[in-house]
Amino acid sequence: MPVVQTITLAPGAGTGWHYHPGRVDVVVLSGTLTRTLHDGRVEVSRAGDSLVELAGPVHVHVGHNHGTVPVVLVASYEAPEGCPLAVPVPEPEWSRSGAEHGGD
Repeated sequence: MPVVQTITLAPGAGTGWHYHPGRVDVVVLSGTLTRTLHDGRVEVSRAGDSLVELAGPVHVHVGHNHGTVPVVLVASYEAPEGCPLAVPVPEPEWSRSGAEHGGD
């Protein structure tokens, strides 16, 4: 059974690097969410957009609110029983160095 949560990121806030043990379906209710993905791509999602975050440690990502209004998300998690909804991970080395990474 999915778990549904409302998540609010204040202006300037971020999620920290993490991955999900199960698929997550997200709808952006307000604001603009900027995500950096495992391959260095940056995706921007605005109010009314939906997105999918795939499961597993290969799909690490971080989300930020670079805007001036709160980002409000509704997330539906398909987490396996007994697993957390998100697993925090260290920032990838390529991100700390500022180097470009993959994504071509």
